[in-house]
Amino acid sequence: MTPRGSFVVRAAMLAAVGVAVALAGAPATAAATAGFGLLKGANGCLLAPGKASDNPSGCGEGKGLIGANAIAISPDGTDVYVASGVVGGTEALSFGSVAILKRDAATGGISEVGCLSSDGTDGRDGAFGACTPTPSLLGADGVAVSPDGLTVFVTSGFSGAVVAFARDPGTGLLTRLGCFQYRPPAGSGCPAANVYFGSAAVVSSADGKALYVASPTQGSISTLMGSLAVAPGSLSGAGSGSSEPSAASIFGAVPVSQFLENPCVAVNGLDGSCAVGVATQGLDDLALSPDGKELYAVAPGSDAVDAFTPAARGTLTESGCLKVEPPPGSCSASRFLKSPTRLAISPDGRNVYVADSSESSGRVDVLTRDPSSGALADASCVDFLPPVEKPEERTKEQEEEAEGEAKPEPLPPDPCQRVPGLDSVDAVAVSGDGSAVYAIGSSSAVVFSRDPSTGKLAEVSCATNDDDRCTSFPLASGIEGAAVSPDGRDVYVATGKADMVVGFGIGAAVTTARVSATRAGAAGVRVECPRALRRPCAGQVELTRAIRAGATRARHRRRLRRVGAGDSAHFTIRPGHRATIRVRIAPSSWRLLLARRSLRLMAIVRADPYAGGSGFGRPVTLSLGRG
Repeated sequence: MTPRGSFVVRAAMLAAVGVAVALAGAPATAAATAGFGLLKGANGCLLAPGKASDNPSGCGEGKGLIGANAIAISPDGTDVYVASGVVGGTEALSFGSVAILKRDAATGGISEVGCLSSDGTDGRDGAFGACTPTPSLLGADGVAVSPDGLTVFVTSGFSGAVVAFARDPGTGLLTRLGCFQYRPPAGSGCPAANVYFGSAAVVSSADGKALYVASPTQGSISTLMGSLAVAPGSLSGAGSGSSEPSAASIFGAVPVSQFLENPCVAVNGLDGSCAVGVATQGLDDLALSPDGKELYAVAPGSDAVDAFTPAARGTLTESGCLKVEPPPGSCSASRFLKSPTRLAISPDGRNVYVADSSESSGRVDVLTRDPSSGALADASCVDFLPPVEKPEERTKEQEEEAEGEAKPEPLPPDPCQRVPGLDSVDAVAVSGDGSAVYAIGSSSAVVFSRDPSTGKLAEVSCATNDDDRCTSFPLASGIEGAAVSPDGRDVYVATGKADMVVGFGIGAAVTTARVSATRAGAAGVRVECPRALRRPCAGQVELTRAIRAGATRARHRRRLRRVGAGDSAHFTIRPGHRATIRVRIAPSSWRLLLARRSLRLMAIVRADPYAGGSGFGRPVTLSLGRG
């Protein structure tokens, strides 16, 4: 299990007062940007048993989520698998599990249907029988589903293993097929192979014939292919013909007494057993290009993004890398990379998006990919735009003291587009249709629209607790991984410190930027329901106003507090349609509007359970109209 930051994920619920709703009846344009937010209700998020005191938002319960590290979704979108693990100093202090969750494709809701674990418990000492006992899962840290949906692969960092399970497409339940382990203990049933301690990220090739396993501890990538064992007891290759077996077929096909000399690439070539990897320190996150021609990896220890070309026999040839301030050699310099940690590739294969950090804030780097060579190059980047702080009132003595202080050095020019809410980025994901990119971090989440021709990102919405340009963002911590559903409507996030899984989904979007209030104290806010939703958008529109509260001390910002500024009656909008929702302005905000003539507010959709994502919104300027 590798530490990957923390984040908070649940929007606060505020009461609403009903007023009239005016439905426009016209269909929404195809170009309208869908809203995005948290899935509400008990099936919108799941929390490990025994965490009731940490469950203010009514999440459902799910066994096998203690130390949730990685998440994967079956190709048919019906099942979600979560690899969870705890790494201690010994086997007795370590734990690993796989949670099996059923997904409702219509609502995005998830529910636990089973779990496997290293000791048969759900992670609580003495809870034997909660999960099915399964060896080789200590420190489970990675999970992937084969393209045909018939096999689930799990990597275990403490066990130094990769385990394959047969998946029942009807129930989603798993049956152990076999495993490979770096140093298998007696009785494990695992043959030895070049699979290393710290094994984490795992991906399957698009044709299912190859499996790639990364170990940040060793800075390595190991390849497993069915052609390495075409029959029980045989370790001869089978060539690269169309009848080449799948990677799943190798599990259980190699005798326990034999060592599988599978190809690998690693730092120092791991003293001769692997090919030498360049700038692969801490190599972790993996992403295959859609055409299967390149495998990309991020190496945080080397501050690099590496590219590998797979060969028919499973060997990986390192074809290039982008690195921060590289010495002379095979790596190219990047103007944008600072401290890369995660990456995702667009479905069209044109761009790679890298979760990064700049100074004390978040950044997303946009790289272009050459479709013929697979080479990566800088394209653009987005990073955090700090809010403008009003100068504090100071006494004459303080002003005189400040005049004598040395002026701070001007900051270097920022090559990135700067946006609100990007406090940090610990996971990055691209929607199934390639139209949106999601960046989720320690206390924030940002949604971007993506230009398919350039890959450039434009912020659509943001959520964080201490920025009046974004909606609020309160609930779990320890982000470890994210996965997008095959239909592109939902994103699921595993959080290790909070021992939970949280679902986000598309939903109704506020499309109004400026609204006018009538003398009767009401305003019309435009809302669109995305065509891709299977159920109508339903809920309320809420207006909030940000207030900086409390005294300000030197170098300390005032705490942000959001107050209700208005709300609507309950609305329902069919998918692909839009409506003008009438919102009644709250009395305190109405009085302020009369005095100031305009107010900067946040318009937020509070969706009903199972009616799309809830809690994200957009800034609107409310002006006093003439009517």
